[in-house]
Amino acid sequence: MSTTEEKSHVFKKILLFLLVGVISYTSFMIAALPASFVWKYLSPELPLRSIQLNVSGVGGTVWDGHAVVSSRGIQGVLNWDISVLGLMTGKLPIALAVDSNAGELTTNVRLHSNGVEIEDTQGLINLETLNPILKRQRVTLNGQFKIDKLSASFFDGTIEDAEGLFNWTGGRVEYPAGRDIHGNEFPPFTGRLSQQADITSLIIKDKGAAVDAIEANMLKTGVATLKIKRRLLDLANEPWPKNSSESDVVFKIKRKIL
Repeated sequence: MSTTEEKSHVFKKILLFLLVGVISYTSFMIAALPASFVWKYLSPELPLRSIQLNVSGVGGTVWDGHAVVSSRGIQGVLNWDISVLGLMTGKLPIALAVDSNAGELTTNVRLHSNGVEIEDTQGLINLETLNPILKRQRVTLNGQFKIDKLSASFFDGTIEDAEGLFNWTGGRVEYPAGRDIHGNEFPPFTGRLSQQADITSLIIKDKGAAVDAIEANMLKTGVATLKIKRRLLDLANEPWPKNSSESDVVFKIKRKIL
């Protein structure tokens, strides 16, 4: 090997080491990028005031961090963990967890270029903590609402898949009826979200009931239908003609929502 070739070979090695060093340093800086630094420049661009959301105490990194969030008397800590390796597969997996005075929620989100998926969503919400928010609507709730194994995928403006279970422990519910406030003690309720072909369905019934109290479904076109059965009115102790069946639909609405 000539002297010129040796020098060229050494130069290429030095250049390669420098390139590896720059890439390694850049990767480290990105991986260790403080979440508070990014939030400082991102927050002014978000409509936080219009949605009455306050964010403080942002810490950790962009990929693995936390923040204190509050809105209308509800305050909690949001934790996130973003998988950088997921970017190589064309999707961005994010593990989210919220622990607040209203309850707790965990879920796994995958962001795609044309949609989003959520998986293994679990949650427990103390409904009493929502009453200050519902005061203007003159609605009062009680009991605990549990979300179990909720998964859904939304691509190109349509729901591709959805399934999950819901439970409410029951309790007293008050609501407006004209100028008056009506209310009653309700038994525990269960709900099931499912997908069959192009129809997303939600069925809600009280524990031990033979008929559903509420039925809802949405077509792939985005048209949703909600049906309220007489069973729900019976549980609320609201008057209705006795010659009807508890499975009769007393209220129905159909509207395009997507």
